[in-house]
Amino acid sequence: MELESRQSFTNWVYKFGISSSLFLFLLMTAYPAAMSWYYGYWPSFRLLWPGYLATLLFMLPWWPSESIGYMSLMGPGALYMSFITGNVTNLRMPATVGTINALGIAPNTDECHTLAIIACGGSVLSATLIVAIGVIVAEPLKPVLSAKIFQPAFNFVIPALFGGLVAQTILKGARHVILFLIALAFCLFFCYCTKVPSSYYMLMTIIFSAVVHIVSYTRISKQR
Repeated sequence: MELESRQSFTNWVYKFGISSSLFLFLLMTAYPAAMSWYYGYWPSFRLLWPGYLATLLFMLPWWPSESIGYMSLMGPGALYMSFITGNVTNLRMPATVGTINALGIAPNTDECHTLAIIACGGSVLSATLIVAIGVIVAEPLKPVLSAKIFQPAFNFVIPALFGGLVAQTILKGARHVILFLIALAFCLFFCYCTKVPSSYYMLMTIIFSAVVHIVSYTRISKQR
């Protein structure tokens, strides 16, 4: 009886996860599609496809591994919730890991998957509440945030974020520094010495990085 109840719940989770994902996908795409149809203006696929392809090449390696690797810890319920709401690595997974570690629960168990749903649900509600508060408070604070004294800080928010990410990578060793400088020189060359549109930069950088990685890995393998 317990096994049947568990299997019934798992089947319900899969059906609800698939149906809710499709429903939310339709909601997210319905508004831009409706606006494009109403105003008669559709984005040019010629300009968009490099970004789509670059994102696909960038995300494709870990999409399958992410789904398989997270399943044993989070279970189907928390995994569907995380993929629907987003930010799995930074918010949903840490919330799950922190919960099961604090309670001393073994992964890949019914208790773990049940608490993962509760932990991810709490993470989603907390993030939504913080964003809602930010939206409500942003309007009264608009005169303060628009002050000239704060503009330099806002202008450098994105460079600061990417600078932190780059620093984490290149500080791992001299080899990463060299690869970073090669990729940077590659981008600067196409930026200032060619007329290639900027939408192609990421695509070319990904291909170039993949080639460099394969060559480097092959050389290290031969040395071993």
